Amino acid sequence: RRRRLSVPHPRILFPDIAMRVLAVVCLAAAASPAFAFSSAPLPIRASRAEGRHCDVQMSARSSLLGAALSAAVVLTGGAIDVHPAGAVSGGVADFYDVHDQDFSGKDLQKKDFSSANCRNAKFVKTNLKGSRFFKADMQDADLTGANLSNGSIENAKLSGVILKDAILKNAYTGVGLELVQDITNADFTGAILRPDVQKKLCKRADATGTNPKTQADTRESLECP
Repeated sequence: RRRRLSVPHPRILFPDIAMRVLAVVCLAAAASPAFAFSSAPLPIRASRAEGRHCDVQMSARSSLLGAALSAAVVLTGGAIDVHPAGAVSGGVADFYDVHDQDFSGKDLQKKDFSSANCRNAKFVKTNLKGSRFFKADMQDADLTGANLSNGSIENAKLSGVILKDAILKNAYTGVGLELVQDITNADFTGAILRPDVQKKLCKRADATGTNPKTQADTRESLECP
């Protein structure tokens, strides 16, 4: 007696294949240039409107990527490898609690200190280009001579922070920058500043001097009248 081979019906196989294809399409769409945003430095006077627009774009893109990735994992039953290869800081913070630690002279480019405890930490002459301190507690931290170009200190606690000789070219800032302890010789060229914060900084007695590295005049970099 011949045995009949059991072959799955095409209708059973199709949904699985279709879901995998759909997952790939979701990820491709989310990563496409159509959803990219410009990271070009913005002028100080355009910071309020343009900065808000950039934040909205970043938030929308992050939400879309997250939704697409979640959909991909669900649709494929977890078959897709969701571990990023060579991921750049920004998704998960690299540091969480570094209070009282000394990072002076170190190279910490593109590191993420978001929401980290950085109280009393020393970043003297530290290379922090592209590093992110979003919502970090930086109270009394020493960033003398630090290079925070293209970095971010948005919504960070900055009371008592020393920015003497620091470089913040094209950096993103926010409320509280006026609470730092010292901005002597700091370079704010191209930094994203709130108009109200900019005015407060320009009225400070220590808004003076020339940055020893970039030779930029502090008041000119702040676009003070």
